Amino acid sequence: MISYKLVRRFHPSAASLTSLASLALGVFGIASLAASSAAAQPSPLPTGGPPTGEDEPKPEGIAEAAPKAAGLLATTPTLPPPRDRRKKFEVVTIDGYLRTRGDWLKNLHLGFDDDAAVGGAPHPRPLGCSSPAGVPCDDTLKSSNLRLRLEPSIQLSETIAVHTQIDLFDNVVLGTSEPDPSSGSGLMLRRAWAEVSTGLGLLKFGRMPDHFGLGIASNSGRRANTDYAAWETLWQPSTLANVGGTNPVGYDLDSDDGDTLDRLSFSAIVPGTPLRAIAAIDWPAANVTSADEGIVARQPWDLDDNDDEKGWMLGVARFDAPADFDDLVTRGKLALNYGARVVRRTQDFDYAEPTTPGATADSYILRNHKEYQPNIWFKLGWGKLLIEAEAAARVGSVQNLADLGFDAPVDILAWGGVARASTRALDGKLGVGLEVGAATGDEADGSPQGATHLRDQALLPTDKTFNRFVFDPNYKIDLILFRELIGSVSNAVYFRPWMSYELTRSISFRAQNVTAAALRPLATPGNSTMWGLELDTDLGYTSNGFHAGIAYGMFLPLAAMNHPEDSSGNGGDGFNYGTNAGDAGNAHTIQARFAVEF
Repeated sequence: MISYKLVRRFHPSAASLTSLASLALGVFGIASLAASSAAAQPSPLPTGGPPTGEDEPKPEGIAEAAPKAAGLLATTPTLPPPRDRRKKFEVVTIDGYLRTRGDWLKNLHLGFDDDAAVGGAPHPRPLGCSSPAGVPCDDTLKSSNLRLRLEPSIQLSETIAVHTQIDLFDNVVLGTSEPDPSSGSGLMLRRAWAEVSTGLGLLKFGRMPDHFGLGIASNSGRRANTDYAAWETLWQPSTLANVGGTNPVGYDLDSDDGDTLDRLSFSAIVPGTPLRAIAAIDWPAANVTSADEGIVARQPWDLDDNDDEKGWMLGVARFDAPADFDDLVTRGKLALNYGARVVRRTQDFDYAEPTTPGATADSYILRNHKEYQPNIWFKLGWGKLLIEAEAAARVGSVQNLADLGFDAPVDILAWGGVARASTRALDGKLGVGLEVGAATGDEADGSPQGATHLRDQALLPTDKTFNRFVFDPNYKIDLILFRELIGSVSNAVYFRPWMSYELTRSISFRAQNVTAAALRPLATPGNSTMWGLELDTDLGYTSNGFHAGIAYGMFLPLAAMNHPEDSSGNGGDGFNYGTNAGDAGNAHTIQARFAVEF
């Protein structure tokens, strides 16, 4: 129980100050008289000598120290040393969520055989379709998974905090046995970093989330509101963007991963400006360490610097606290935020196991990889209008990929961007908006050709430039095309109009259309432009930390998803689909979710 003391404030006048001074002098005089009187009284304790009857006169001068009687206790007991003041502020909080999701996926292979010998399909079929005769072959997959995420934070003082992120279960499929921690689905300590606020700025170090702008290039996968994700990742302490606190903001309950970096960063306000600046040193990859080679030691170490991937980051932004930005818009003022950052990545050598024992010269491959990743973002709010945009690129080169079949240096030139505008009406209950996005791609087909997922995309050894840009998967667009069939936005341009409506304070409805086309048609299964269009709806309920919802999506594939026959009238020779040729069928999904956020 916390007790409170009420103290009446006293504002003295001149007369009262005079009275107080007189009272203090009077008290001092009484105390002096009492002290002198006490000194003249005989001690009640035996002095050890015969009484003289009369005190001997004491010589003038410096007074001698009073004698100490053996065995007496000190009048003022010795107190223990005070504890560290830092401990007074020590607070431990645990945020996180428990989430369960269920997926019903129908015909995501679009009616094609996923056997590589006949060209493959965009998504695997149920195993029963490849089993001996007599086993049912259904075109439907049903699956559910579970995640328990904990984010303990230790607030050591008003200026120092330590944050962590732990997954006890990470998308464990319901019905499976106890997950193996080594598989990544069991207990995983994903992040641990410290934040220290100083008089000059904010220092962060450790394994921390990485996020910028809307999150198309770097996305922490942590927050539903990307403004808060950037706010806490780069510019301010994480405790300012928390669950149910000063700036209440929820978790991204549909995120599956997130960008994490080993980083040392320092951010501060640029004097005389409204800008914030940040500089960071990154450790993207150390490659081979002593632990990898089985060397037992108290502290593992990096075995060589030559194979390390090194990096740094510089950024600057005009970034208001999200709550302050909303307040400006509410008061009818123009609110404008913007920012830019650049990330540099280099790697001199790549380590490979020796082809023969003792052949240490074969353990290193000259790579000479240099790459810059610029990123810009802005956000404008005025009245009921909100406009946001982000663009990112990858520019660089790799001098040697001979071990992967390339006989010449390869340049890197890829870009992606998104712009969106939205407004609200009916007292804020109705929202409508439009989003346009694009990401470059390479002309290489999937392996096999009918596969569309990014994990199946191979680069052509004859290609002299890497043009593939991939949106971060945590920047979610839809339910089927980019989420399941491709994996993320790449080699595509899309248009996404949407609307939302708050039925009650707890129930909301959302609907959208996503129409997508390929920027490199030759990289599609059908060598055509249009990927297709998708219709998605979602009904959600939120109350006191409990979330529930159900979503339905239908994908209508177009020519880019078809499997043409080997004829000049259908794209020319070289498709090799054989009996797997034909037009793509429609795909459907129903997704249910339950979560408790704390």
